[in-house]
Amino acid sequence: MAGYATETPQVSARFLNQSFLNAIEGGRTKEAADEGTNFIREIVRQASAVREILPPVGLQDDEIDRDERTDEPKKIIEKEPQSVATFVEFQGTPSAYWFRGPRYAVFFGKILSPKATKSKFQLMTYQNDIRKILADNFVKDMADQEDKYWRRQCLVLTNKNPGAQRTNAPAFTSSAFKRGFQSLLDRRRPIGKMLMTKSLFMEAIDLPATTVGNAIAEAHYKEGIENEERLFGVPVVTTVKSDIYDPREVWVYSPQNFLGNFFLLQDATLFIKQEADMIEFYTYEAPGIGIGNRLSMQHIVFPARD
Repeated sequence: MAGYATETPQVSARFLNQSFLNAIEGGRTKEAADEGTNFIREIVRQASAVREILPPVGLQDDEIDRDERTDEPKKIIEKEPQSVATFVEFQGTPSAYWFRGPRYAVFFGKILSPKATKSKFQLMTYQNDIRKILADNFVKDMADQEDKYWRRQCLVLTNKNPGAQRTNAPAFTSSAFKRGFQSLLDRRRPIGKMLMTKSLFMEAIDLPATTVGNAIAEAHYKEGIENEERLFGVPVVTTVKSDIYDPREVWVYSPQNFLGNFFLLQDATLFIKQEADMIEFYTYEAPGIGIGNRLSMQHIVFPARD
């Protein structure tokens, strides 16, 4: 009987880009995504904007809490207890009260990409690593789901208090941003970052020199605003995802310690399985996003562009 070769159910190194896998497993999804390719791209994909507002933190096993009614994981976060001070005469004494330490729970979910299946013999016909480009796109497609969840939660909370937390502005002017900033500050919340689409951020090109200064207006005219990282002194996070974030809106957030948390049971991970010549792979992650202070955000809305 003729001899035959035995394959183990592991993917050959020939079909894996080890540096890409290391980057994914190490949480460096942006680094992995920025690697060059000869593919002709269809659309621009981008990492999630919420990760720039709430930098994610990975949790160890001993840092995870279990829900008291189910086996679902959660993370309990303690909030700052309320306190007051009172003026008294020199003979006065302080009043006594029982303080309570409020808490809130961050629950977790799972985001999955579709499963991609291909014969390794068919993969040999590709001049580029089709597995890599699909995995890259899968990671950013999952990032879109993070942003959809984040914006949906922000809208739910601001819709509960629109009179205070929504600023309707007639035009993209310094006065509109000033009103939004003042609303946040009047609630004694600090200003951290702004989030808006790149297309809306382009409106800053039209801000007059009387508002932003001659030097900045000249730089906008010569260089555009791609290199800008701030607007009115506030750091700006921009996104190309006009299908997720309304291109008429700006979100103003307080710093993370006034806003909430982004935890990861597991960051974006590429899973690969081989059976005979068929290779199957997909990506998954387990994030948990919690907003602990719903008043620490302001929604600025502009009219639709012509």
